[in-house]
Amino acid sequence: MTATRQGRAAGLMVMAALLVSTVGDEVAMVALALRGAERTGLTSVVSAQMLAGLVPGIVLGGPIGRVCDRFRTDAVLGVTLALECLIAAAAAAVADSALSLIATMLLLGVLGAVAQTCVMALVPQLFQDSGSQLRVNGVMESSRNAGYIVGPLLVGVLTAHGGTGLALVVDAGTFAFALLAVPVIGGWLAAMPRGADSPSTDEKRTAESAGGGLRLGLSLLWAGAARRTTLATIAVTVAATSVANVLLPFFARDMPGGTAVYGTLLAAWSVGLVLGPFLLRGRLSHRPTAMVAVAAATFIGLTYTVTGAFPVVPLMLVAFLCGGAANAVQNVTLRTHVMADCPPDLRGRVGAAYGATLQSAVAIGFALAALAPAHWARWGIFTGGAIAFVGGLLGWLRTRATVGLLAPGRAVSVPVGTAMDGEMP
Repeated sequence: MTATRQGRAAGLMVMAALLVSTVGDEVAMVALALRGAERTGLTSVVSAQMLAGLVPGIVLGGPIGRVCDRFRTDAVLGVTLALECLIAAAAAAVADSALSLIATMLLLGVLGAVAQTCVMALVPQLFQDSGSQLRVNGVMESSRNAGYIVGPLLVGVLTAHGGTGLALVVDAGTFAFALLAVPVIGGWLAAMPRGADSPSTDEKRTAESAGGGLRLGLSLLWAGAARRTTLATIAVTVAATSVANVLLPFFARDMPGGTAVYGTLLAAWSVGLVLGPFLLRGRLSHRPTAMVAVAAATFIGLTYTVTGAFPVVPLMLVAFLCGGAANAVQNVTLRTHVMADCPPDLRGRVGAAYGATLQSAVAIGFALAALAPAHWARWGIFTGGAIAFVGGLLGWLRTRATVGLLAPGRAVSVPVGTAMDGEMP
C-alpha cells in the first residue's frame, strides 16, 4: 500500500472512529442521566452526574497532558477507548445507586478528556501542514457534531426497546469499534518519516522529565500578545453565551409550543454545527484562523442577541442555524490556530490546557446563569448575547490590528493556520 493510500485509509478510519466514539459519548451521557432520574428520582443526582462529566477536563488537565506527552499518543488513545468500553459494559450491569452512577460519569469524563487531548495531539502528527489540518479539523468537527445528533436519537430508540441497560451495552460496542482505528493510526505514524514535527519516544521522555503540567500548558497556550487577545475574547464570548444554554428552556417554556420549540431550536443549532465546517472551503480558508475564530464568536453573540430581542420562532430558527454554523467554524479555526505553533513534544499539555480553558469558560457561564431569575430568561439571553457580541467585536478589532491587517488602503493576506506572532516557543 502506498503512503498516500495508507494515509487516506488511516484518515477514513480516524473519521469513522471519531464519529462512532462521539455517538458513544452522547449515548453514555444521556443513558446514565436517564438511569439516574429513573433509579433515584433526584435532580441533584443528575446535576452531579453532569458536573462529574465536565469537571475532569478542568481539574485533571495537568496529569492528562503529561500522560499524552510521555507515551505514544496512539497507545494512550487505545487504552482510553478500551477502558471506556469496559466501564460502559460494567455500568449496564451494576450502576444503579446514586454513588455508582456519579462515579461512572466521573470515570467516563476523565477518559473522555484524555481521548480529546489525544485527538488534538494526533492531528498535527498525521497532517503536518496547516491547510491539511484545517480540512481535517473541519471534517472531524462535522463528524463529532453528527454524533451529537445521532447519540440522543439512538438512546431514545434503545431505551424504548431494552431500557438504559441495552443503551449502555451498545455504548460499549461503539468504543470497541473505535478501537479498530488505533492499529491503523499506529501503522501510519510508524510509516511516516521522522521529522521535526513528529516527536520521538526520547523527545517525549525529555518532555516528561522537564516537568510542568497544566501550568506549563497554559503558559504555552497563552504565550504572545495576539494569542492572549484571541483566547481571552473566545473565553469571554463562551462564558457569556453559555448563560443562554441554561436560560433557554425557561425562555422556550413561555412561548407557544413550549418544549417543542426548545427541541426544534436545539436541532437547528445541531444542524448548523454539522454544516458549519463546509464554510471553510471558500474564501474563509485564506484568512488567519485567529481572525475567523473571533469573528465566528462575535456572530454567535449576535444570534443570541437577535433571539432575545425578537422572539419570533422562524427568525429564531434561522438565527440558531447560523449560530450553530458559526460555532463549528469557531471550533475548527481556533483548534487549528492552537496547533499551528505548538511545540511537538508538548502538544498533550497544550491540548489539555486548551480544553480546560474552554470548559472553565462554560462552567463560569453556567454559574452566572444561576443569578438570573427564571422569568428574566429572555433578557438574560439578550444580555449574554450582547456582551458576547460587543466583547467579540472589540477582540476582533484588536486581533485585526495585531496580525497587521490595518495597513492603509488594502488588507494583507495571511494564510490560515499561520502563527500570529513569534512569541510562541
